[in-house]
Amino acid sequence: MKKKPITVSSILSIFLFLAIAFLIIGCFAGVSPVKADFEQKIQLNRCHANGSEINIESYVQGSQYDYVQIYRADGDPSQGSTFVLLDQMLISTNYWYSDSYGGKYWYTSGDNDKITCFSHSCSVDEDVVSATVKLSAPVVTRCHSYNNKNVKFCWCCTPKAKGYQIYKYTGKKWKRIKTINKKSTLTYTDKKVKEGKTYKYKIRSYSVVSGKKIYSSFSSVRKVSLKRLTVRGDYKANSVYGPSLNSSQLMQVRRVVQSFKTNYIRKGMSEYDKALAVFLYLRSNCSYARRGWQYNNANNAWGALVYNEAQCSGFARAMKALCDGVGVKCKYVHANSKAVNPSHQWNEIRINGKWYIVDAQSGFFLAGSNTWKNMMGMRWNTKGLPKCSASDHKKFGFYGSIV
Repeated sequence: MKKKPITVSSILSIFLFLAIAFLIIGCFAGVSPVKADFEQKIQLNRCHANGSEINIESYVQGSQYDYVQIYRADGDPSQGSTFVLLDQMLISTNYWYSDSYGGKYWYTSGDNDKITCFSHSCSVDEDVVSATVKLSAPVVTRCHSYNNKNVKFCWCCTPKAKGYQIYKYTGKKWKRIKTINKKSTLTYTDKKVKEGKTYKYKIRSYSVVSGKKIYSSFSSVRKVSLKRLTVRGDYKANSVYGPSLNSSQLMQVRRVVQSFKTNYIRKGMSEYDKALAVFLYLRSNCSYARRGWQYNNANNAWGALVYNEAQCSGFARAMKALCDGVGVKCKYVHANSKAVNPSHQWNEIRINGKWYIVDAQSGFFLAGSNTWKNMMGMRWNTKGLPKCSASDHKKFGFYGSIV
């Protein structure tokens, strides 16, 4: 039987058949992912402590990678510590991960000891990175005595702290007088004091990492004097600080003012710096009395400085007491019936020979009368008051209302 010659068209048909067959088989059998370009490595640009937080930044080139995983070890991996998965995120171009803990940690985004960028079955490796983060030092908000029989100490919560340690300067050295094991406890009263003495205090926070305590740096030192009061002001009956306050309550206000001056006012401070210190202290240590001005003397300086709750009248009278104590000229002002809010109260203070509006509760610092009238709709009787600057001070600021 004579064989038919193989034509060019037959060869092309065979190749076409085989190509189609391979495509069909590939669809059913599955195709392995294309191997990643290992020249395009994941880069850990930064791994550093930022206050109480660790920031990790990676940079990925190319679109073949899908996601990255971040692992953390509480101890040195070379000493046997293992990595635990913290997070997994899709990759865009820049990848950030922030970790808020105290202590030293090692980071990886792969298996045990490598930084790995995952894309299906492909990976690229870099070295493990580590960073040390420190706990923030507590910020002391109040440290004073109301009665010369004890000293009350208050501070702000430190993120990630487990507790706090309070130190007192006794004799010629610092001594730890209290360890507080609840981070939610933010006050302490020292009852071991004597009238006529001066005491210093400081505080630090602590956390526990891998069974060991780590500590923040210490707060600023706060000093409390139980000696005779020296600050001046209106501490007689029918005082502008609170017409209804008795002598005992006025004495408590005066002790707070004395403590403020001792701890916040330094020699050489300008009128502006003193006024700002008063303004910020009052806003940091007094909240708005939501129940009303009738409760806990919320309408006078005792409510603002001792009970630490007040309405606008309490803020204004406390501002007056603090300014008087540090030598800043200050007036107490009440709105009249033409104002948008006829019951509102605030202050005028003098800075470098000019008078400006200050309202610690509403958040205005060194506003001009035009701003006060046009923005807030305030009106007041100017008789007996110094003329207020029409324009704002060059360092005018609005700090938000306390409500």
